[in-house]
Amino acid sequence: MNRRDYLLAGATLGTAGLAGCSFLAAAEVPPPDVPKQRLEDGGWTRTDQSSETVFDRSYGPVSVEAVSSTVQYVDEQLQERVASRTLDQVQTALSVFFATRVDFSPNLDNLPAGVGRKELLAEVRTNARDSFEQQMEAQGLTDIEKTGEGTIDIDTGETAETVELSAVYPFEGISFDVTENEAVEIPASDIDISAMFAVWHHGDFVVISGGAYPAQNFEQIVENDLSDGITVTVDVDLGLQPETYRTEVRNLVTGVQ
Repeated sequence: MNRRDYLLAGATLGTAGLAGCSFLAAAEVPPPDVPKQRLEDGGWTRTDQSSETVFDRSYGPVSVEAVSSTVQYVDEQLQERVASRTLDQVQTALSVFFATRVDFSPNLDNLPAGVGRKELLAEVRTNARDSFEQQMEAQGLTDIEKTGEGTIDIDTGETAETVELSAVYPFEGISFDVTENEAVEIPASDIDISAMFAVWHHGDFVVISGGAYPAQNFEQIVENDLSDGITVTVDVDLGLQPETYRTEVRNLVTGVQ
């Protein structure tokens, strides 16, 4: 994940901090704690873990660095089920989840008189949305739009600010042979996707977490004329369960710390 993937090197305010020196390299920043049992039970598989120095800002005499550590997951169980129901022609991960920890150097709580804190947190929220949209686009999602804002209670006691998004997965259609010279065609059709991410201050760092999931089931009944006397009817049902996925993603988000 790019711009959202920031974890910042935590340090106390001192001469080195004022000079803009970093205390922690990106590779030394730990990833956030994720609800591993929930992920395992749900059939999620980790696909990436990365750390990155995100920015270096000056607020008067204070230089603040940001470094991120991110883990990404896909619902492999869902991915395999969709692949099976489409004769292995659709291999896309329709549900994704991520969690990012952002550390600051100097520590947010050690900034003198809260210097730049409001601006830093605002930049984190903006970058979080930009980076999450990039991740969604990397999964082949299009038409990403913001649909709302809100809050969600985190298991550790904080209240996180949330952003709701919508998107589209452009299902390109599939075909399969029924005779040597004839094939059944399932036409292209969009699948609506919902997404959300949350941002909150936990301890001396910031946590960002969210996910995307199908917002509708995919069902089609298609008739194909193979000859003047033979018509084949194909009933396609991917068995997607939007409300189940929504609840699962929100439970994963609230379990991050």
